[in-house]
Amino acid sequence: MKYSILILPVVLLALSACDSDPYKNAVLAQATSLYAAKNYAQALPLLRESAQAGNPDAQLLLAKCYDFGNGVPTNMKEAVKWYTAAAQGGNANAQDNLGSCYATGSGVPKDLNKAFSLYNQAAAQNDASALNNLGLCYLNGEGTTSNPTMAAECFRRSAKAGNANGQYNLGRCYFHGLGVTQDHEQSRQWIKKAALQGHKNATAFMEDNEWL
Repeated sequence: MKYSILILPVVLLALSACDSDPYKNAVLAQATSLYAAKNYAQALPLLRESAQAGNPDAQLLLAKCYDFGNGVPTNMKEAVKWYTAAAQGGNANAQDNLGSCYATGSGVPKDLNKAFSLYNQAAAQNDASALNNLGLCYLNGEGTTSNPTMAAECFRRSAKAGNANGQYNLGRCYFHGLGVTQDHEQSRQWIKKAALQGHKNATAFMEDNEWL
């Protein structure tokens, strides 16, 4: 959704800790297992049951089903509904994805200020994807004042957490001297890390600069 270099991976989070109801825990565990196996037909009714019972992890996965058309037709309004529920429940991945919906106007009216706020919430939980998206907001002045120094710091935190987009964008910051002192060797190192994860833009960047 957000930006040409943004990747939205399916991240299966640990089950929410503290529901004392063994039945609810069992339903969610089964739903998560089926979802991970891409058995969406069987996962969906269990996810709906857990999501309607208020579990943020189930709400996130149900949102992803509607976002990416996993077992159901793509429906961004329904995806936003469940991303919102999960985000309000404190799920960082949902906050990040909902931020991307607001950034691009997918299923909701475009609202860069709302996107920035949601990325901030997820970044406060050290969500690596959200940190990268927050960096892009600071770099491009979207939903906030342009601040290359803050952008580079967000990219650094994302990159150190292993996020390929964060690594690529931190490398670009070093290449162009955006928010950091220009350093082509640092640029090469970070962009190489992204390329090794299969980041196509990073690989192209290395080819263009004869770093391969």
